[in-house]
Amino acid sequence: MSKKWVRAPKNVIIDTVPLLLFLTGIYDKKVISKFKRLKKYGYDDKSFEILQLFLAHSKTITVTPGVLSEVSNFAEQLKSDRFARLIRDNLEVLETMGEIYISKDTILDSDEIFKFGFTDTSIIFAAKNSDGGVLTKDYRLCSYCQKLGIRAYHLDRILEMGVTFTHTRS
Repeated sequence: MSKKWVRAPKNVIIDTVPLLLFLTGIYDKKVISKFKRLKKYGYDDKSFEILQLFLAHSKTITVTPGVLSEVSNFAEQLKSDRFARLIRDNLEVLETMGEIYISKDTILDSDEIFKFGFTDTSIIFAAKNSDGGVLTKDYRLCSYCQKLGIRAYHLDRILEMGVTFTHTRS
């Protein structure tokens, strides 16, 4: 059986679920399979390890404020003081990430707002403006980005392949 290769983009525009999986895994891999928001997708420590390898082959991980807000809202569902510890344990990682702000006027003037809402529309524009590749759990968003010529990667496809990663040239 031959190995499959995935070319990880130099700049990953990361969506909510992949970022939540990544940050939770850094905090405590054992929490992944117990955290309701990730457990429902069947994610576990192996999922985190594959995601971590994929992201390690990218030069920059970039977020939008909308993605950070959604991650924060979901992470607050952790029991007791785990939310504060998750954020505290990931401060350095979060500080190294890039951030792209898309104005509300740009989002509201787009056709995408009616199909995807604020956060996903900000991801689309962030990818267009930075030549980044989108990493998402959302099949509709992934497919739409690909139709626009934006490199887009579905998290579950990356995890299923469990493959070796390389950098993209562009």
